[in-house]
Amino acid sequence: MLRAVALAVVLMLGAGTAAAQEGDWSGPSTLFPLNALTARAEATTATLYSRGLDPGADREALRQIDQAGLTVFIGTLLYEAERTLLASLSWEAMAVLQSLPRDADAVTTAEVIRGADLDPLEAWLADGLAADWLRFAAALDSLRRAATGLGPERVCPVQGTNWFINNWGDARPGDRSHKGIDMTGKRGIPVQTIEDGVVVQANWHRQGGRQIYIRADSTGDVYYYAHLDYWEKWIWTGTRVEAGDVIGRLGSSGNADSPHLHFGWMPGSGRVDLSNLQNPYPLLVEICPDNEVPISFLRQLDD
Repeated sequence: MLRAVALAVVLMLGAGTAAAQEGDWSGPSTLFPLNALTARAEATTATLYSRGLDPGADREALRQIDQAGLTVFIGTLLYEAERTLLASLSWEAMAVLQSLPRDADAVTTAEVIRGADLDPLEAWLADGLAADWLRFAAALDSLRRAATGLGPERVCPVQGTNWFINNWGDARPGDRSHKGIDMTGKRGIPVQTIEDGVVVQANWHRQGGRQIYIRADSTGDVYYYAHLDYWEKWIWTGTRVEAGDVIGRLGSSGNADSPHLHFGWMPGSGRVDLSNLQNPYPLLVEICPDNEVPISFLRQLDD
């Protein structure tokens, strides 16, 4: 019975994710209104609860749900909400909205926006979007609670203070585009395995520098860690790793100007397949909840 239930959720989530990701991430596409994204989050939460798929459910059912991309689905909703906000607001104004307490009333919202020193038009636009944003954020929090315990444990690939934006698809020299997300932090902070799996490659490359590819046990996803300062001595092709194992240190080896982890994602590929690189931002925003982009950097983006 649970397998049949899981299949229904798989189909629903797969369709939802495909719709949200249509057109990939590299160019203009349809903007989803915040209230539509809120409705999708609420519907998914209701489905998870009504089908009885709690953390005590059958392990195979949980595995199938994870393959449906629940974590990425949640991250995709957040990504689409950010795209919608950025159609009207600056990066800085969006960060102000995202900093609002979930229970902020109109008075608190006005005080926070006024204290952010935005220009008058930005402040007015942010205030007009605040209520819809808070409803969406609350719905997403509810969905996260419903999904707690489903699928394998995943942890942020960088320990300690780090930050990132969605720079997937940014132009690079030689008519190339950026096929990953750059996670910025201090040189030498630990880089860790996202989830249980096996090292399929650990080598040097002129672009990626010291780089490691790890295949996840649960899904066959392959994760790419590049520009490492060094990797741990016990890391070899074929090494077994668990979620949270420190595999190296953040650095700038290869083609990198400053310390950061270039993180890549090949969902379901089972092997290193660069043609299957997908945008990992929806995954990272869910497993790295402490991502706080410096306001000074956001202002550079707005200039």
